[in-house]
Amino acid sequence: MASNYREDSDEGSQQSSESCSDFSDSDTATDSASDTEAAAHTSGTEAAGHTSGTEAAGHTSGTEAAAHTSAKRNVCTHYNRGNCRFGDKCRKEHICSYFLKGSCKYGAGCNLNHNLPSSSSRHSRRDSGASSADADEECDGPYRWQLNFGKGWENVTHDHILEAQYSLPNTKGITIYNTNAGAISIDFTKMKVLKKKNIKVRRMSSKDTKWLWFYRGNHCWYQYGGKGKTSPIESSELETEYQNNQRGSVKLSIDSAQYEISFKGMCQTNVSTGNKRRVRRRPKYEASQSGGLQAITSHIKNLLTSPTNKTPVWQFKGRSQWYTFNNTGGCSVSSADIERCYQQSQVTMPFTVNHDAYTLDFANMRQVNQNTKAERKIRRA
Repeated sequence: MASNYREDSDEGSQQSSESCSDFSDSDTATDSASDTEAAAHTSGTEAAGHTSGTEAAGHTSGTEAAAHTSAKRNVCTHYNRGNCRFGDKCRKEHICSYFLKGSCKYGAGCNLNHNLPSSSSRHSRRDSGASSADADEECDGPYRWQLNFGKGWENVTHDHILEAQYSLPNTKGITIYNTNAGAISIDFTKMKVLKKKNIKVRRMSSKDTKWLWFYRGNHCWYQYGGKGKTSPIESSELETEYQNNQRGSVKLSIDSAQYEISFKGMCQTNVSTGNKRRVRRRPKYEASQSGGLQAITSHIKNLLTSPTNKTPVWQFKGRSQWYTFNNTGGCSVSSADIERCYQQSQVTMPFTVNHDAYTLDFANMRQVNQNTKAERKIRRA
């Protein structure tokens, strides 16, 4: 669906896998509860297939049957009529009522939902107080990104690019170009398309997905339970508590200070001082398992590459020497980040240096400043 991307990162975009022991901080969480938990009464309109001409009449004649089905499964009748104003935040089940009765004449071509959730998933979702937008959709592969332009969910081409950026805690979102609606910007925190209410985005994941938790330090993001200094709590512990109650919180102590991690507000608060740190939950990146041209290109590249134990290093040409990319000093990517993107057979890779936008052109082995168009040579040593 899309071939061009641009990521949107936080200031101080360095990421660290180490955990810090000093949590006191004046970095007030900017992702407030009002941001992460959208109000139930939204203005978005749910796209529905049975809304025009004789189709609408067909659903009108089945109103009583749909209502009876709703009473059993708590099905949203407004969704079936194509006018549910709550959208993904609706507490009722968005599923085709005719499908439930086994009489949907549109079959697989119906634009309404025909996926029947299990009883356990419905109960766990309702018990935790999480809406359908907050729950993780499951799929067969490690992940799948999809967009809905009002006519059903469509897979995003090369979605491993989204996944790679989403797995980085410092990345707030990404802009996709060449979609059916032109360029669209996705907010990873709210998991929504910005400024376009008629377009929706979702990430489906495997039940085996490993989720990592991060907090915003003074200069970068740190992983709970990461390598380095001892962490007061592991990512796996936070994930377990989160799955038990996605609107709950976890309390912990460090030395004599008491802290609370709120899943609802996605922030960590020093109980005594009130100082807050932002918290983010991101998946551990899994390389794309898709086939096609990308897999063939990667396979040929491996065949032509001499076996070696040396990890390739990416460098750019300075005035008198070559310098290795390092995600310190204002640069948003490291040599390892570039190598990972290169191994995925990408043509270009965007990054920033002190908030200035740059692009790596792998085809011409050039680094281009998007503002001045100045170029530097790059190499893979």
